[in-house]
Amino acid sequence: MTTLNDNESRSRGFRMNTDVVGRVRNVPLPVSKPLLPLFEAVMNSIHAIEDSGRKDGRIDIEVHREPSLFSEEDRSSADVIGFEVKDNGVGFDEKNFEAFSTSDTTHKANRGGKGIGRFMWLAAFESVEIDSVFGTKGSTQFRKFAFCARKSGIENMTCVPVQSQEPVTIVRLNGFKEKFQKQCPKRLDTIAVFIVEEFLEYFIGPNPPVITMHDGDDSADLTEIFETGMVPRIDRANISIGGSSFELLHVRLYSNHITDHRLYLCAHGRAVVQEKLTGRIPNLLRRLQDEEQKDFVYAVYVNSPVLDESVNAHRTGFTLPEDSEGFLAPEITMAEIRSGVLAACKTFLGPYTAPIAQRKRNRVEKFVETDGAMYRPILNRLGNQIDAIDPEDSDDEIDRQLYAGYQVLQGKLRSEGQELLRTATNDEESFAEYEERFKSYFEKSSEINKSDLARYVCHRKAILDFLSRQLTLNDKQKYKTEDRIHSIIFPRGKTSDDVLFEEHNLWLIDERLAFHVFLSSDQPIKKAAVLESTSKKEPDIMVFDRTLALSENAEVPFSSITLIEFKKPQRDDYSENENPFVQIANYINEIRDGKAKTIEGRPIPVPPNLPFYSYIVCDVTPRLKTWAYHFELQETPDGLGFFGYKRHYNSYFELISYEKLVADAQKRNKAFFHHLGLPSGKRKI
Repeated sequence: MTTLNDNESRSRGFRMNTDVVGRVRNVPLPVSKPLLPLFEAVMNSIHAIEDSGRKDGRIDIEVHREPSLFSEEDRSSADVIGFEVKDNGVGFDEKNFEAFSTSDTTHKANRGGKGIGRFMWLAAFESVEIDSVFGTKGSTQFRKFAFCARKSGIENMTCVPVQSQEPVTIVRLNGFKEKFQKQCPKRLDTIAVFIVEEFLEYFIGPNPPVITMHDGDDSADLTEIFETGMVPRIDRANISIGGSSFELLHVRLYSNHITDHRLYLCAHGRAVVQEKLTGRIPNLLRRLQDEEQKDFVYAVYVNSPVLDESVNAHRTGFTLPEDSEGFLAPEITMAEIRSGVLAACKTFLGPYTAPIAQRKRNRVEKFVETDGAMYRPILNRLGNQIDAIDPEDSDDEIDRQLYAGYQVLQGKLRSEGQELLRTATNDEESFAEYEERFKSYFEKSSEINKSDLARYVCHRKAILDFLSRQLTLNDKQKYKTEDRIHSIIFPRGKTSDDVLFEEHNLWLIDERLAFHVFLSSDQPIKKAAVLESTSKKEPDIMVFDRTLALSENAEVPFSSITLIEFKKPQRDDYSENENPFVQIANYINEIRDGKAKTIEGRPIPVPPNLPFYSYIVCDVTPRLKTWAYHFELQETPDGLGFFGYKRHYNSYFELISYEKLVADAQKRNKAFFHHLGLPSGKRKI
């Protein structure tokens, strides 16, 4: 950047250190907040007065309007086309001009400035003109330039010495862009009130600048507006925290330009730290409603000798410890101050948040009634989570909040469950012994031990954990055979006539398999009660699904056949004769070669259109992957299996890896496990 000689007059373009056009284009200025650029200009004036150190600071704001065809009395109905902000602060000296010429400057970082506010001017206005008389090195200078959304950014800049005179800076915001102009309030008193609310901390504090608005022959004293219109909205309260006195100013702000409820910690009457209150006080929506149903935003200003004495030199914070940890009995901490203040805020806001609490309760109860029955037994224990819910939240968000509360309530129970998993049974321990320990854990949960369904869900969780451990290496670094896994899903050598519903776990593969006509496990096809066949082949599991009432094969007692074949975890030493896809295809052919038996026991041909569902449960090793591709099956999106339909066999084929088998079963049962507070117990297979 070129350095200017203050004694040399220039009339040329002055290039900024950024692409102004692009920077302005990216300014996030909502159309609904057309006065933000004006606020930025006023804030700059306040800072300039503070930097000058003078006690007689003054800011004059002139409203420019479209020329009216009517009398001066009708001026207030004309559109606003611009503003002029004049102050007697320090002015655009070299330091301030250098900062102005640098995008995203940190010049005002300690005041919360982001270095981009002036770009709001060009987002809402066509151009900006700036005149500034300032003192420097014992002389007085006059700087004048235009700020515009062109590559150079700053144009027609001149800086010349002038006769000694009072400092003054004028910022003219010209050419209100139409989309912002339409949203801008027209009445002088309305704009004035918005400015007072925006800069309330300065009016509350000591020695505020005198701010006056001018609109033709009309004018408005903003200090008077504050004293007559705002002070009645301020409720003062004194509280004691840690034996120290604190004064709280509770303020209701009605400007739509103010969007956040805030806490201001002040020192010597001026805000030092500001913090958002949303999420820290129950039922605090974005806007509250007063007794007249008018929307407002809440602010609280906190003053105390404690804060006066502990503000740091740069007024960016306080020297008090954040909490007592690591300190030898501090007199008071920032955490204690916040806690005491927030409690007082909650009390003050009670009348305004009570209707929200009731709406919220109604909303949550409706959700629980329709979609969240799992939360009904614990709803009265979720006060904190309900407080955090917005009545307008979606069902998904309410579910998320309630579940977060549920997790807190079940923390102790989950810890016990995790301990159960950490001390999981060894390979020699039978499943019955492991399940008994799991049932003992289940019995300790008073919320779930009264339900038979809950007991069955607990059984499922134990099965998943037990199955997961069967898929890991044993002490001899070998994997267990497929027979053990087969027996978990359905006992080997048995049929559905031998095994009760609760004693098999077909749900691990498909929930529908539990409801069947007949099932045989590790028995020859010829022994199937619903078939007439001479085949000696033995599918691992063969399931005959219930026939449909409207099935075109009504005489056949089953509507489809499911075949399941298991392979040892991580096995890859298959011979060509052990290709599981070919094995199942041969099973299908031999079943079709036989006959089905009607309910009366009469043999009839197996319908040629009878569908088959074929599952191969194994680990996806390289050889099996190759065979799956040769069989023209498609890989699942998660890469943990293959699937496809083979028209010749009228069969859907699916290869399910053990990892996918467990993961999918966990997902299907996740809601039940969560309802019971069961630990996740996720294990890497």
